[in-house]
Amino acid sequence: MKIEIKILNPVRLTKLFIAASRWLSKYADVLNDLNVYPVPDGDTGTNMSMTLQSVENALIGLQSEPNMEELVDIISEAVLLGARGNSGTILSQIIQGFLDAVRDKEEIDIETAAKAFVSAKERAYKAVSQPVEGTILTVIRKVSEAAMAYDGPKDDFIPFLVNLKNAAADAVEDTPNLLPKLKEAGVVDAGGKGIFYVLEGFEKSVTDPEMLKDLARIANSQVNRKQKLEYINKNEIKFKYCTEFIIESGSFDLDEYKEKIGKLGDSMVVAQTRKKTKTHIHTNNPGQALEIAGSLGDLNNIKIENMEIQHSHVLVKEEELNKVDIRGIVKETVPEEPKLLFNEKNIENSVAIYAVVDNKNIADLFLKDGASATLIGGQTKNPSVSDIEEGLKKIKAKTIYILPNNKNIIASAKLAAKRDNRDIIVIDTKTMLEGHYFTKNKKMNLQTLLRQLKFNNSIEITKAVRDTKVNDIEIKVGDNIALVNGTLTEKAEKVEDLIKKIYEKYTNDNTLAVTLVRGKTATEEGNEIIKSKNFKKFYEYDGEQDNYSYYIYLEQRDPSLSKIAILTDSASDLTPDMIEGLDVTVIPIRLKIGENNYKDGVNLSKKEFWHKLMTEKVVPKTAQPSPAEFRDYYEELFNKGYEKIISIHISSKMSGTQQVAKVAREMLKREKDIIIVDSKSVTFGQAYQVLEAAKMIKSGVKLDDILTRLYEIADKMKVYFAVSDLTYLEKGGRIGRASSVIGNLLKLRPVLKLEDGEVCLETKTFGERGAISYMEKIIKNEGKNSIYLYTAWGGTNQELQNTDVLKRTADIMRKIEYKGRFEIGATIGSHSGPVFGIGIISKIR
Repeated sequence: MKIEIKILNPVRLTKLFIAASRWLSKYADVLNDLNVYPVPDGDTGTNMSMTLQSVENALIGLQSEPNMEELVDIISEAVLLGARGNSGTILSQIIQGFLDAVRDKEEIDIETAAKAFVSAKERAYKAVSQPVEGTILTVIRKVSEAAMAYDGPKDDFIPFLVNLKNAAADAVEDTPNLLPKLKEAGVVDAGGKGIFYVLEGFEKSVTDPEMLKDLARIANSQVNRKQKLEYINKNEIKFKYCTEFIIESGSFDLDEYKEKIGKLGDSMVVAQTRKKTKTHIHTNNPGQALEIAGSLGDLNNIKIENMEIQHSHVLVKEEELNKVDIRGIVKETVPEEPKLLFNEKNIENSVAIYAVVDNKNIADLFLKDGASATLIGGQTKNPSVSDIEEGLKKIKAKTIYILPNNKNIIASAKLAAKRDNRDIIVIDTKTMLEGHYFTKNKKMNLQTLLRQLKFNNSIEITKAVRDTKVNDIEIKVGDNIALVNGTLTEKAEKVEDLIKKIYEKYTNDNTLAVTLVRGKTATEEGNEIIKSKNFKKFYEYDGEQDNYSYYIYLEQRDPSLSKIAILTDSASDLTPDMIEGLDVTVIPIRLKIGENNYKDGVNLSKKEFWHKLMTEKVVPKTAQPSPAEFRDYYEELFNKGYEKIISIHISSKMSGTQQVAKVAREMLKREKDIIIVDSKSVTFGQAYQVLEAAKMIKSGVKLDDILTRLYEIADKMKVYFAVSDLTYLEKGGRIGRASSVIGNLLKLRPVLKLEDGEVCLETKTFGERGAISYMEKIIKNEGKNSIYLYTAWGGTNQELQNTDVLKRTADIMRKIEYKGRFEIGATIGSHSGPVFGIGIISKIR
């Protein structure tokens, strides 16, 4: 009897995906062997099959037959969370694109299926920032074109699927003609071949006798499990209402929900997608269950049945159910499950680093150097989106940097990042040591750090597992090969000869440091050669990584780097935008607010500081960085290749920061290379000196001339502040309580002056308007000569508006050049409370 499949309903579509998963898994190793590079981590087949296996496991676990919309949600969520590696991620987008086109159909005909393949192609191309032909993208495009051009029977899916499979086969065979590196290696594209096996699996679901038997067995066991779930011996009923419902939301904490709902009964089954959450529970209080669920979203498909009444209608006997064994249906995942490791000291930070690593040894290295969390699952063990999400959920930080440390994990990391509402930034680190460099230099300005990564070289040494030709290099099995920044560039029979080649080609006088991580296959000969050359800094670790005998990281001096660096402190209120592209580093001043400790500008922004000050009514305490912190910052700058450091800090009469800097300088024994400058100022006054010096450095001005200009600015700068509320000066011990109470009652607004690095009272004014008027007079008087003017504020909108008034005054003065408005931060704000002010600097004549 001829079999015809006229339409695809949810049951048939379920069988198609299960069959595709089975068939793809069968050929996973074939795909792995199609790796272009001869490295021992070809994992395209593993990634694609495990991605699709997540769908299979979700479908096998169904307790009831879904409608098409429910099935689409289940598959979409499963394939997204299960996506791993570049190929698996693109496969997930292909499947989601297909499903988007059939979501609102209860039955799929061939015309709809053809359009769904077009949707699959479009979503796949959108998922790749720079689409390359001769890859999986080409194959799905050719399949979609074949689907739309199909002119066979429109009432039978079998010839349609055969046609698509054949189109995929032709497209795969053509990939080497479109992508030269495939032809050079003598292989077809592995991802594209995976699409062929998926389509062949679709076909096998309706033509292969063994596959048909297997799918029938799965369907029968699902029915049996559903009946078993609903079968209960009447004498053992504790919770009599079988309650089911759907919450039209999937954005709440599932574990918290399950804990609440689980207390109401037993036999609980909860399944969640991004859009819906389905619940089954036996309970005596269905109303309470619905109330809990209803608080999380609209309820749908509510069903409540009394199992005592239904008992006489049970269809399956318990002894028959005991014969059902479906353990052989759900396949076990062969690769090791990823494991999360945390640094408890860092996990509560407002900014966190989350790295994917090869193993525990390398995880320990990352955690020691500042990562908050690591996920074991690097080479050949690519973690899924779900694996990455698990780690994200346990990190409390508002901003998280994910370091994939492998080009094959970047796509999955970005999918996980999109699903989190926080500020999740995926840094495209492609090797372990590139990620480690980012981690240990996390205090560096982000743009500077990303720029520096481009000058460094990350080298991975392994042995070739196949004969091939890459980049015109003939490779034989067993050759030692080096991947430099992901590209195979060198080979040698002996590893020590390969290391010599690398040193000759990639190290020079600009090499600042070398980091070495030894793998399990490292050799004594290789170890000796690696240590044979003297470098300025050399770090070595036992990584015990598989497959790769050595990871080597070469830190190179930025060729455009100036010889002079500037270190300042966060009392300057400089923001990353202000110092971008300049040789400026900011060391944070420490704060204690209540029982919590912060680093100014690191885990406490200006906005957060002012909110805490105005709402928590706690007096903040400030403290300068420790000598050890200063020493570390100085060392970092020297390690980058700077020869001199100008250290510009808050007035010595306001803080002990400069004294601490001097202690750190003595610790390093580099008094001649570190020049400590007293800005005699704070906030924008200090910042102006830093920016002026940084611009002079960029212009190639000599050190002595820069210092002369800094001393001149420090002596000539005039800074005035108006305090809006005397209560804060009282809390900080600057004035007595009586003065504070009387002053606030009389609406006194003191205007303070920073003179020779010390704060003194300039005058007392009445009300906000009085303080503004006094500063306007100063601006008009000083504006008779050529000056630069800054305005500054901190606190509330009122202080911000006051600076606008002062700027308008300056705008009508011809000789005044307005330099901008600063937001004052914690150093001044901790003592003054809400404040606004001006800074005046005479122009050089």
